Amino acid sequence: MNAAIAALAILVVSSVFVVLGLGGGILFVPILHWAGFDLKTAAIPLGLLLNGLNTALALGPYAREGLVDWKGGWPMAIAAAVAAPLGAVVQKALPAEAVLALFAAAVAAAALRAARSARGGRKGTARPEGRMAYRICVGAAVGFVGGLLGIGAGFLVIPALLAMGYAPRETAATTALVVTVCSFAGVVAYLPHMELPWLPAVLAAAAVVAGSQLGSRLMIRGAKPAWIAWGYVAILAAIAVKLAGEAIAAFG
Repeated sequence: MNAAIAALAILVVSSVFVVLGLGGGILFVPILHWAGFDLKTAAIPLGLLLNGLNTALALGPYAREGLVDWKGGWPMAIAAAVAAPLGAVVQKALPAEAVLALFAAAVAAAALRAARSARGGRKGTARPEGRMAYRICVGAAVGFVGGLLGIGAGFLVIPALLAMGYAPRETAATTALVVTVCSFAGVVAYLPHMELPWLPAVLAAAAVVAGSQLGSRLMIRGAKPAWIAWGYVAILAAIAVKLAGEAIAAFG
């Protein structure tokens, strides 16, 4: 997979993930890995950077529509920012095959959560108040997983917000806040060890810019056909199986 094909794939992923309220890192990293980027020093940190860029660009339109719960989202975002560098430190101590296996497990977990949502899982009804300790714990878990694997861990934020009573559109928008802060905090921790080929990185960033704007506008207009959600589930399941196979082969 060359840089142009990877950028095209990232553009499509960016659009779809913003509609779903996610950043895309859980697919950015495999795309970059299969495009030839080193998993630990390039694919994961660049995936985090693209993930943060994707949700940051979507955050503006969400904020203008009044969908972001700033008061409730910031405690989660700050906890994620503190924990993300710790995840990056742990990643550096792990062998590549272990990171690959953990990533496969995270993709599988995201697929299961997405399948539950696509079947019509719990829907939020109103913006909740309080639960500060819960928000901080969720944010810390999101930050650690994000820093470790190069993902924004939106698949952890979304069910937590829905469980607290957020409406779906507010959930997507507030998740974008948490994922943006988590992703950029993780990138900072990786900076001393990043090894990026800059032309493919620039192409990927341009694809994210285009995809995030398209996706956020579709989400604001309520565009979320069922096939998008189920297609997302199928893609995640296939990627989880492929990554698990690679991890098993690497350990063998």
